[in-house]
Amino acid sequence: MVQGVSVIICSHNGAARLPATLSYLKAQESARVPWELLIIDNASTDGTAEVARTFWQNGPAPLRVINESRLGVRFARERGLAEAKYTFVGFVDDDNWVAPDWVRVAYDTVSSDWRLGAVGSVREPACEVPSPAWFENFHSIYAVLTERDLENMPQQPTSLPTAGLCIRKAAWQELVRDGFHSLLHEKPQRAEDMELTLALHLSGWKLRIDRRLRLQHFVPCQRLRWDYLRRVERENAECHVRLDGYTEYSLCLRPGVRCWLAERWWYQLSRSLIRIANRPTAVLAAFSSAGEGRNEVIDIERQFGRVLGLLRLRGEYGALMREVRGAPWRRAVSDQWRLEF
Repeated sequence: MVQGVSVIICSHNGAARLPATLSYLKAQESARVPWELLIIDNASTDGTAEVARTFWQNGPAPLRVINESRLGVRFARERGLAEAKYTFVGFVDDDNWVAPDWVRVAYDTVSSDWRLGAVGSVREPACEVPSPAWFENFHSIYAVLTERDLENMPQQPTSLPTAGLCIRKAAWQELVRDGFHSLLHEKPQRAEDMELTLALHLSGWKLRIDRRLRLQHFVPCQRLRWDYLRRVERENAECHVRLDGYTEYSLCLRPGVRCWLAERWWYQLSRSLIRIANRPTAVLAAFSSAGEGRNEVIDIERQFGRVLGLLRLRGEYGALMREVRGAPWRRAVSDQWRLEF
């Protein structure tokens, strides 16, 4: 495999966002290694490919625009991984503005440790309008990770969003060769970002966030609304139900009554319903303007999302839990996950 970095932007109808994103990539300092830019045009209808080609003229690296007709970031990402020709693959969203040394730092960081499967970036917000007072408390939902967040993080994470992620292509190839496949439906889902790095972690690769790897995440004004945040967190929770098998609790369960109960969708549903019933004030706040900015309202939205996800899965839930626990690509549970219950 050729040493270098393949930077991938997966974009669905991103024509309006791409020029700003590409301008930051175009301003990259010399990376000292070859790199390329791949635009995965994910079923766009707004001329995304044409905008990319036009704006990247005389760019510092070769550009390839690849069409992926199956809508969904998972399909676009996997197509990019298959097409990438270099050893490391960097994912930049079409609303990410990378630092001028991003490509060089990404290469230097991942190549410095052969055990490192993926490295994530510090992701500062770039809000189109002044952010609301509650944004600071909930910015992680927007794939924002600030310096302060990093300082307060007790240990390196077990999953990373793909915004500003650079992975070792060989780690992905090994994962697929060992039988990994996504547990998510074919339709686009919000949990797609998390599953890839969770699987890399469980297959034995190290994950890390490097504070030298930096970008800004552009947040348009329409996303800085409380109703948008509530909807996103509810949808996140609904999708993440399919990934319950990846949790440390699930992976550390031993055969027995607890394990049997944990795999029953109706048991998990009852737990969420009890949490909702025990917080009537938060439920009322969720349906009134008085709830804006309150943590308990977002917690209730998460439970609503889990209820919807569990109702959709029903009998499929236990099989998904067991599939991760018995996956051939999974290595021993990491030390920080060796918990007793």
